[in-house]
Amino acid sequence: MSTGVAILFALMLILFGAELFTNAVEWLGELLGLGQGAIGSVLAAIGTALPETAVPATAILFGTSKDAENIGVGGILGAPFLLATMGSLVMAMALLLARKRPSGPTLQLGKSGYGRDMKFFLIAYALAMAAGCLANRRIHHVVALALVGIYLLFVVVTVRDKSDLGTVEKPHHLYLSSGNSERPRPILVLLQLAMSLGMIIGGAHILTGAVERLSGNLQLPAFVVSALLIPLATELPETLNSVVWIRKSRDSLAVGNITGAMVFQSTLVPALGIWLTPWQLTPDAILTGTLTIAAAAFTLGVVQLTGQLTPSMLIMASTLYFVLPMISLSAASGKVLYVAIFAGVILLLLVLASRSRQWRAT
Repeated sequence: MSTGVAILFALMLILFGAELFTNAVEWLGELLGLGQGAIGSVLAAIGTALPETAVPATAILFGTSKDAENIGVGGILGAPFLLATMGSLVMAMALLLARKRPSGPTLQLGKSGYGRDMKFFLIAYALAMAAGCLANRRIHHVVALALVGIYLLFVVVTVRDKSDLGTVEKPHHLYLSSGNSERPRPILVLLQLAMSLGMIIGGAHILTGAVERLSGNLQLPAFVVSALLIPLATELPETLNSVVWIRKSRDSLAVGNITGAMVFQSTLVPALGIWLTPWQLTPDAILTGTLTIAAAAFTLGVVQLTGQLTPSMLIMASTLYFVLPMISLSAASGKVLYVAIFAGVILLLLVLASRSRQWRAT
């Protein structure tokens, strides 16, 4: 199978699986009596975080090449980096294309869910980054255990939050059910959930392999590949799930799916890397972490100040994604062309951000 055909097939598999998954996880939350924040930030986030978790875990546990550790660390730091930046861009484009409002499209965030998720993420991610700047293994083990504890606390706090319970209509009928009954049988919900996860994980696995072959042909550094290209493949479940939910005006689920995955990937997954590797961060890794924290802190600050997220703000956060390849690739090759290309992309996105409100108003 050629690389292009594999990428196209994987994208179709993930997209179809995302539609089945969002439908099943909504019904699972409905049957369990959970609020929208818990459904998006815990159930959906854990399920769709499996593909990107498998990549660094496999590299760390079973990798034999000298770049295996770099690939593992890059996957760990790159996943939340991509969600905080390109995830914002995907949500912005979904809003611009799916919403028609005179005042311009905005994300209708939950009363407390977004701020809770992002604060947990920033604390955990900053703690993992700080551990990477120290060479003390005892401190590393303490930090790893602390990250596990932070995630358990996050789950408890999120599940207990019922502030948005019942604020949206019931989900579309379960695809595996006949559609005649108001509440599907739990076994059918679980079966559809398992099927959709299999499609998402399988599609992400195919896509990851195709991206790795592509990166080999382009001769990119191992860390840059793992931090940029592999998460670009494995994070598609979160981003595509969010597109589906934005289209259905279920913004709390759409945002919670991404922010909940960010919390998962800043706690349990780094805990594995900190425990099993020396966890000494390279300059590229520190740059990745700094850009991630900056993007997340920017969107959180916007929400704290204005109470909403607009496409323009989301697009501005996404521009930080292109800073990493601009600096890393130009430093590795010494070519100014890379700087010009990525600087042009950033400028284009900033222009789009400034015009997004006028575009939708017309």
